[in-house]
Amino acid sequence: MKKRLTLALATAAVVAVSCGPVLVTVRRLERANLSIPPASRLAVTDFQDPAARGMGPAIGNVLVSHLASQGFYQMVERDRIQAVMKEHALNLTGAVDPSTVRELGGLLGVDAIVTGEVLAYGVETTRRTEMVEKKEGTGRYEEVEKKNIFTGKKYKTKQEIMRTALVPEERTVKSGGVSVSFRMIDIASGQVVVSKTNSESYNKSFKENIPSDSEILSKLLDKVTGAFVSDISPHYVTVAKRLLSSKADPKNMGAAYARQGEWQRAIEIWQRGTAAAPNDAALWHNIGVGFEAQGRIEQAESTYSKALAIDPGNRVFIENIAQIRNAFRGSLPGAAQTMATAETGAGTAKTFDATPKIVKIEPTGEVYISIGGKAGVKLGDKLVVSGEKEIRNPDTGEVLGVDTFDKAELVVTKVMDNISLCKVIKTLNNNKMAVKDKVKPMK
Repeated sequence: MKKRLTLALATAAVVAVSCGPVLVTVRRLERANLSIPPASRLAVTDFQDPAARGMGPAIGNVLVSHLASQGFYQMVERDRIQAVMKEHALNLTGAVDPSTVRELGGLLGVDAIVTGEVLAYGVETTRRTEMVEKKEGTGRYEEVEKKNIFTGKKYKTKQEIMRTALVPEERTVKSGGVSVSFRMIDIASGQVVVSKTNSESYNKSFKENIPSDSEILSKLLDKVTGAFVSDISPHYVTVAKRLLSSKADPKNMGAAYARQGEWQRAIEIWQRGTAAAPNDAALWHNIGVGFEAQGRIEQAESTYSKALAIDPGNRVFIENIAQIRNAFRGSLPGAAQTMATAETGAGTAKTFDATPKIVKIEPTGEVYISIGGKAGVKLGDKLVVSGEKEIRNPDTGEVLGVDTFDKAELVVTKVMDNISLCKVIKTLNNNKMAVKDKVKPMK
């Protein structure tokens, strides 16, 4: 009986997934929140810290890290900035002098400079007694009926009657905040083009597992700097998308591939469906989601528009159009674009699968991969080779899904324009590599 119950539950779960909508996450590159003059090279100076907490350089470093992770700006090394400013006795404290800004920008070869001031940075710890609700026994018992979860049989037992009481409890309270004023200065004009103050606060009480001040401040600073980066730079957002069921894909094979990240295969399945059902809005919606996941923004918007034209009142389709219009339509510099492609499928408008792959395996075990110096690959970069296998129904041969697994770890030993040579540094689970295996950055 237990086996029959388990099988029934498992079957019900599979049916629920295959028949209903499927949720997937899509990583989309959105444009900067603010409109600013064109800039590609950026320098971040130490922030001023009037309270002498020593946080000026640290905040500059965190901001550089956030900007570099988005890959839009070419960042100037912080050590070089400090050396140039010291050598030429330059500073950006107080009122901004346009001539000083232009001089520093020219020396560094940048289009804009970001600086600012630490307004608040700290956490206070206090202790207090709070009255909290707690269940406690009364010393009185009552007879209750219960059911055995294994046999299903009912039985009676005595159980203590509980009551809710307010009891004193010692609590540790952490409260504080981070507030930073940011300024972005255009080198060509010497003018401040962005002036923004971002603040985050914190106030929580704890009985145990109390976080340290540095842990709290680090998280607050990440939020503060991350918000400013979103203001001045294209930035990635992760959004949930619903794949809709269609009679043209009754077994939801497109969704099965999509859930494994195999968006190109999923798109091809849905496109074949539109040949038989050109007015199926769900198929066009799903194709749009696939294009968006690949970073093919123009195609995504066009396909979403087809779905909306078929079903004009559908709120999901209306939201698709509204969201995709916030997407960044440009391109990232080479290295960042390649990493986006390798990890998410974003950053390319080509119709084929642009994910880096193994193109040749030498008898020595060394491998050539399909990206090189033009895409930002450097000597010493570490990569992971991944393979995949189809999971088929043993009775029908139907593809139920795709399983991905890591095969090996590589290090780049030679870089050419469009390809790179790599050495295997670790084989994983005795898996053998093959031509067309995918390559991604090691996390």
